[in-house]
Amino acid sequence: MTPLELLNDFKQEFARRKFVGGLLLAFIRFFRELGALGVGFKDLDAFLQDHPQQNTTASGATANTLIVSAMSRGAKGKTVSLRPFYNEAERFFRAEKKRFDYPNCAPHATQAWRDYRVWINSLLTYTESETQELERQVIVYVLDQLPSHEVDPEGLEPLERRLTRVLQDFDLTAQRGEPRGAAFQGIIYAYIRADAPHLHLDISKAGAGSKRLQRVGDIDGWEGERLVLSVEVKHFNLRREDVPDLAAFSSEVTRRKSLGIVAALSFHDSARADFEGMGLRTLDFDDLVKLVELWDPLKQRAAVAAFTYYVHHIEKNMRLIERLKNFPASLSKPETNRV
Repeated sequence: MTPLELLNDFKQEFARRKFVGGLLLAFIRFFRELGALGVGFKDLDAFLQDHPQQNTTASGATANTLIVSAMSRGAKGKTVSLRPFYNEAERFFRAEKKRFDYPNCAPHATQAWRDYRVWINSLLTYTESETQELERQVIVYVLDQLPSHEVDPEGLEPLERRLTRVLQDFDLTAQRGEPRGAAFQGIIYAYIRADAPHLHLDISKAGAGSKRLQRVGDIDGWEGERLVLSVEVKHFNLRREDVPDLAAFSSEVTRRKSLGIVAALSFHDSARADFEGMGLRTLDFDDLVKLVELWDPLKQRAAVAAFTYYVHHIEKNMRLIERLKNFPASLSKPETNRV
């Protein structure tokens, strides 16, 4: 069988058994590794006279694939298996070239090697240049026959990490004409809204007073009639002397078996420890930045939409609305045609 005849036979077989693409490459590379191509072996039987077949694996199990001694007859040494060469070919087609329609069936493919003794007999008679050309044509044929699942990065526009940009560049301290703590409370609301979309959030303007509005905290998260979490928002550095002010909040969330969170710009070390000793969780600006860094861009987009909603429909402060509008315009507009 000439190289051209083998290639044509391979193409017909490929229509029935896709794994032969990798198997034929594995044959070529297996015999190349053993220095057996074009050196005078007339067929597989002659090759096995010099490189006896091994019928068991290193673990003592029955060998289902082709394993031979790497040494000539009578010498003891390492063995060479067809399987790693097939694995390499399969990874090439599936992982490197993204031909996911190529079958993932290495054990089945390599145990079928006996079905292709005619190919092996022919390969052993080819020169190295003939096998190189055959190898090239097999690769070209398989890649041409199977559709590529490769994603074209040139067609993808980057998704903005919107909340990260807000945290980096939008000043959360109150500017002239803005209520104290409004921007920071809006960011905490946005964080909770995006992180827990399954909860119904109850929130009012900054400084409205949760007790006066018969809420537990500044932001309450409900599942039906059950309070699941509550957040007290403090737009300043909390110190140890501030801890007693939140004793009632701690008592109420504990009584309701809810998650209580104290969110602040920062905590003095002892204050954080004291709050956590009361059964509360603490969240400061640096914590927020680290947590948001783990979010995908779409979750960040949802959080910025929640922040925009808070500014426009809850706080309703025109100075804050204008400041947000003047922030990079892309943050307030939906992204289109992006995957």
